[in-house]
Amino acid sequence: MGLALVIPPLAGAGGDMALGSGSGWGLLVGGVVGAVASTVLGVKRRALSWVAPLPALVVAALAAAVHLSTGPSSAGGKSMSTDLIRWAVAAFPAIAAAESAVLAVLAVRGLQSLRGRRRAHV
Repeated sequence: MGLALVIPPLAGAGGDMALGSGSGWGLLVGGVVGAVASTVLGVKRRALSWVAPLPALVVAALAAAVHLSTGPSSAGGKSMSTDLIRWAVAAFPAIAAAESAVLAVLAVRGLQSLRGRRRAHV
């Protein structure tokens, strides 16, 4: 379950780093794939209490790593806090997409559960 969460966004971040574009589409797609995979596995193992919040944290950590390795340095009067705000803003779409994927998987699983209950009562 943990590898399903970490490997896809790590691969996407690696692609972003190889292209030198900072946190971008690779991290976003990898984060969504990792979030969906880990949530599906978490639902099957009944471990959602700790799986659901993790995609955002993984994507944020990888976005910070990508930014620190490829982003502009704090030269020319810019402070480190300005750089941190920039990477946080750049990473927000990937974080939001990963958590939205978690919610989508949970919604689908909830609907499937309701349909199964209705069929059992008919």
